[in-house]
Amino acid sequence: MQKEKRGFDHLTRTTRHGVGALAMEIKVGRKKKGWTQAELASRTGCSRLTIVAIEGGKPTVAIGHVLEAAHMVGLDVFGGPPTAITRFERGKEINAIFPSRISGKPTEIDDDF
Repeated sequence: MQKEKRGFDHLTRTTRHGVGALAMEIKVGRKKKGWTQAELASRTGCSRLTIVAIEGGKPTVAIGHVLEAAHMVGLDVFGGPPTAITRFERGKEINAIFPSRISGKPTEIDDDF
């Protein structure tokens, strides 16, 4: 994967390689199905240029488009629909435990009487 030219240096190497790997898997999956980029775009509900960006590993592409393209070519990013639903529901349960807002610094208590 090529290094991004538009200021994505803040992304970790792991993230950059992960984006690149997913991009390549989507591209290979599309080719295995014998689809053009335009056909995948039509099935995904986006433009061909968005597919070009996805396959190019651009980190600015909307995550919904990336995940939909992955699903269309047969990649189970989350282990298939039942697992994705289970993970989502479990995430909601865990999220409910935490406060809705987290402040940056804890309030310091003056207990020096």
